[in-house]
Amino acid sequence: MDVAYLVARKLFDHNDNKNSTDDACPEDPTNVPADQMKAVVGSLMFHDFATILAGACSLAALLIVSVAIVRHATNFTNPIQQRQVIRILMLVPWVALFSFLIVWQEDVGEYLVESLDFGCSIAISAFLLLLCDYILSNPGGFDELFGQGASKVAREGVDSPKWLKRTWYMVLQYFPVSIIVWLATAISLAVGTYCGASNKPRFAHIWLQVIKIVSTMFAVLACFRFYKMKKDQLAPHKVMLKFLAFKGIIGLNVLQVFIIGILVGNGTIKPTEHMTYHDIKTALPSLILACEMPLFALLLVFAFPVGVYKAEGCSPAAGPLSAMAQAFNITDLMSCFVRGPMRLLREQQWGMQRAQSFPLHAEGGVVVSEGGYTAEPYGYNAHPRV
Repeated sequence: MDVAYLVARKLFDHNDNKNSTDDACPEDPTNVPADQMKAVVGSLMFHDFATILAGACSLAALLIVSVAIVRHATNFTNPIQQRQVIRILMLVPWVALFSFLIVWQEDVGEYLVESLDFGCSIAISAFLLLLCDYILSNPGGFDELFGQGASKVAREGVDSPKWLKRTWYMVLQYFPVSIIVWLATAISLAVGTYCGASNKPRFAHIWLQVIKIVSTMFAVLACFRFYKMKKDQLAPHKVMLKFLAFKGIIGLNVLQVFIIGILVGNGTIKPTEHMTYHDIKTALPSLILACEMPLFALLLVFAFPVGVYKAEGCSPAAGPLSAMAQAFNITDLMSCFVRGPMRLLREQQWGMQRAQSFPLHAEGGVVVSEGGYTAEPYGYNAHPRV
């Protein structure tokens, strides 16, 4: 217990600056004056080198994932599912862009860092709806989600199963929480109560980091629980690969920012003649994330192939511009708390039936998924609208 207490005390305490008071945020630790900083590569200082590297990696990731997004938009045969897929793929350019901006403008980078979690929250919310749509694509899929006979009695006001509501709100809470944390970070930075240089409990920094981590864990674990409960129905769609492909971005972002923030806050990592405080605290986590983006872009392209939505004789339900407009219109995600799973997913099902969407690859009039699963096209075995 004594050892645990000492570790916790070191983790949440920072008093390297002897001139700081208990109520004031310590000044940013700087060991070397700016005019004495040394280059890291040739004549390039760390900031210049990091900006070039982050920009190159971000551009590469953007080009890779843009090909996949354009292919889905031009083969928009299943609007209900593919708008969620495009939203998930858009996580890569979102993270790549803001990672680059944070490195490039590191002096104001702390105001931008939480934008990464906002993009992640949209992607994970879209992923939950995509999982539900996969199940709804099966004959009797509505009953699989809401219980036997639900399709015959489902109307507004009918309650959803407790497990589904719990999963629903545990995932979707990440969306508003990410916005609140972003705003709280910007406000506390502006009024001087954030203090990224300290992990003392009196400052907002450590509490916002804890809230962010807890919110992220709830969302990720709830999605994983949904997958485990519906593993058999989701198996043909290779959901675990999709799960790891984009949730690795979420996990690494939170983990890297938190670890580096803690190490800088308690003085374990300090500025050097090559890297300033802002280089380490703000730019370094985003630089690492930007360098990881091309790899995640390739993984996402492989995990969300467009081939399964191509069917001979099946024309796109909308043009590329309309497809992108549907993907960017996130009113369905924003209203999830109000409408709840029963109402929203019923609307999703009606949308698939009206569009006569082909969710999977068609062979000889039978719909076949990546894993060989067969099902009838939407609308052939449709539940009546109630």
